[in-house]
Formats: sequence, structure tokens, C-alpha cells
Amino acid sequence: MMARRSSGTAGQPHTWLRLAALALALTASSARAQVQGTGPMASPAAPTLVFLSSPQPGRDGHQEEGRQFGATVLRDLKGSGVFHLLDPKTVLGASDGSSFRTWRGAGAKFLLRFASGPMAQGKLLIDSECVNLETGAVVLKKTFVGGTSAVNQMAHRLADFMVGKFTGTPGIADSAIVFARATRPGIKEVFEVGPDGKGLRQLTAFGSLTIHPAVSADGRLAVVTYKGGPPQIWGQLKPGGPFVLMHPREDAPGLEISDLAWAQDGQRLCFVQGNRKGLSDIYVLDLRANRVARLTDEGHTSGKPCWNPSGTDIAFISDREGTAQVFLMASDGSQVRRLTGDPAPKECVAWNAQGDRIGYVARMDGQSALFTQTPAGTTRQQVATSAEPVESICWAPDGRWLLLGLKDRAGSRLRIASLDGKVQDLADGLGGGQFPQWTRNPGSPATLPSLNPFALSPVPALLGAATLP
Repeated sequence: MMARRSSGTAGQPHTWLRLAALALALTASSARAQVQGTGPMASPAAPTLVFLSSPQPGRDGHQEEGRQFGATVLRDLKGSGVFHLLDPKTVLGASDGSSFRTWRGAGAKFLLRFASGPMAQGKLLIDSECVNLETGAVVLKKTFVGGTSAVNQMAHRLADFMVGKFTGTPGIADSAIVFARATRPGIKEVFEVGPDGKGLRQLTAFGSLTIHPAVSADGRLAVVTYKGGPPQIWGQLKPGGPFVLMHPREDAPGLEISDLAWAQDGQRLCFVQGNRKGLSDIYVLDLRANRVARLTDEGHTSGKPCWNPSGTDIAFISDREGTAQVFLMASDGSQVRRLTGDPAPKECVAWNAQGDRIGYVARMDGQSALFTQTPAGTTRQQVATSAEPVESICWAPDGRWLLLGLKDRAGSRLRIASLDGKVQDLADGLGGGQFPQWTRNPGSPATLPSLNPFALSPVPALLGAATLP
């Protein structure tokens, strides 16, 4: 049965609220900082945000889902790197946490709250809003409807909307990290996992060495696998579809294939093809034309290709001028120009989804140094260093993090570096990961104009209109 709207007003506990008592003050910090000089990127302070919920006895059987939703939103906001959390208990004590006046007095500028209730066929309705505590205006309102199994995904998307509201770019809670990992000696398969380390899922079952995964914008996977002996590219022609052989179509002993990278259009796939002499070139497989073209000159070692978001340019590593450096070229291999020029050899490179930064790793003084730089070659920024060799890097979809694939004698693992220089392990229990790719889940918000929750419309409103008590 549909829920009826309560007559309660904003600022008062709502009878539909279903969550353990949590009230957290959050101080947001924008990660869209201008780069100046060297050292960590500065982040100007943003308004304080309150995440408020209050438990009420209910009959709908969704109390636990409400708690789960709130706990997941909280964890996502904390893990986004955009918000600094303050414990409200030290500020409010036993005060009424639902009072707008109370939170304004504590320095809060915005209030985030939600209510949940049942719908037909076991669906759960979650109504959320962010209120400006100074004016009472609702600055963000999102309604979600889904089965109980979708609670975490609904929570991830609300957190991403909130991050987008404060920074201009949605968060990455509803995203996936795809990587290769050994399943038994001599065998590797491709897996995916959420950025919180949850939802680990195996994506391939070739029963062979399967590495270098690449994920297209619409969720299709391509890999390099040795299932037939020599390395081959196998990929999906539609999301979730079967894997088909893409390249090479005939036996090609002696070739090495690596470093797959999809263009944003999902119709072009870059890869590196090398020989036993240690030389390699960059190729592009055009699915529309059903042809493969070589983009770089023979006689050098070129690799690690990555596309800009518009698909017009490719960044790559090459030793064509001596020490390995980062180069840029047009998508047809023309207009080659060098991006880096310092003497340190470069090892890997990645272009962010926003198109305004290129990350790369240089080998300096026996360590791997992580840098970012604009495509124009200006405002270089050293982000972090690692004593362990960095095998590969990729950007988070929001451009706020870089994911590092480390490899040493002890094995491989994944680490995350924020643009302010903080480096941490991806998650417990995910050792052995290689060649990571970080992608948004299909349907998750990618840009602010297209933010759309997976909601049914019209739906009953569970939260009353915002007023200033």
C-alpha cells in the first residue's frame, strides 16, 4: 500500500525515518583546486553539512534497510575525501538534533536528511533532500525506488549526488575497479570490486593467464588472454555479452600484446604489440571499419596508450628520443609532440576523464614518483612517491584520485593516491591486483546535467516542506 504523506513539518522528526540515531556534522572541502608550484594541492573550505536521521518504531519491516542505507551514505561521504567529519555529540549533547536552529548554532550551513517507506511488490522508497539551513531552501532533492537488494546502490548514488553538489563533479561511490588477479598458479582472471572493497565479483573464466582489462564507457570488457597459446584480445561486442576474438585473427607466434585502452566512443581499442627483441608499437582496432592500424613508428619501444575524453588524442610512453618520455599524438598517429622533458625515465601514463590532467610515473632516485600535468605541459605537480615500482596507473572517474598498480618481489597490490598526497591501500584482502581500470557503473551519474536517480515517478513525498523553525 502506498504511504500517506505525513503532516509533520521540516525540522521535526518524521514518522517514516528508519535509521539508528546518527547526526554527523561534515565540513566539506572542494577538491577542484588550482595547482600552484609543487607540493600537495590546496583545497578551499566549503560549507558545513549535517547528515541527520532519527529512529522511529515502524511496522513496514524496512528498518534494517534504512539503517543500512544511512550507514552506507555516511561511509561513502567519509571516504570521498571531500568531507571532514565532526562528531556532533561533542557539540549537541542531549539537544534536539532535528532543530534547524540547533545546527545553525553549531555552524552548519546545510542539512542532509532522508526518509524511507514501503511500496508495492516489496519495493523500498527513499526520499532525500539537502536543505540550506540559512534560507530553508531545498538545494537537492532525490527520490529512489528499488528492491531491498538495491539499498547500497541507492545510497552510493545519493552520496555521489551530494559530492557533485559541493564540487561540480559527482562522486565515485557508485563505481567499479576492474583488475587482474591470480586464481591459482599460472592462472589469472579479471575481477571487479567497489571502491569500498565490497562486492568482489569475477568477470572472466578463461582458465589461463588473462590480464590487461579495459572497460568501455558502456561497460563492455576487453582483455588479453593466453587461452589459445599466444596472447590474443578477446572482448564483448555488447555489455554483458559473450567474449569474441578481436585480434589477431590468425596465429601470430612471437608477438606480445598488452595495455588495452578503449576510446570514449567504444568503437576504437588501442593496444601495444611487441616482439621478442623488446620493441613495441601502438595500434588501434577500429570495430566499425573492422581493421587494425599501427600508429607509431617501428624501431622504438612505445606503450601505455590512453585516450583523452573526446577521443581525438592519445598519450603514451616512448623512447623514440632516448630516455622514455610522455608523448601526445592525434588519434591517427599524426601530430606527435613530447609532453615531458626532464631526464627521469617515465614508466606509465593516464589521462583523466575531465581531460584537464595527465598523470604519469617517473623513476627518480630509485623510487617511483607520481606527477600530474596539464595536456599543454604546464603546472606540473608531484603528488606522491613510492619505494615500490609502479606498474600501472589510472584515474578515478571523478578525477580526484589515482589508482596505482604496484609490483615488487612480494607480489602485486593496488593503492589509491589522493591529489593532496595521501596514499592508502585499496581495501583489505585485495592483494595481488594488477592493471587496474576505474570506471563508473552504467547508469551512474557522470556529469551534473545528467544526474538521474533510478526512481519511479510520481512517488509519495515522505519529507515535509522545508521551513525555518
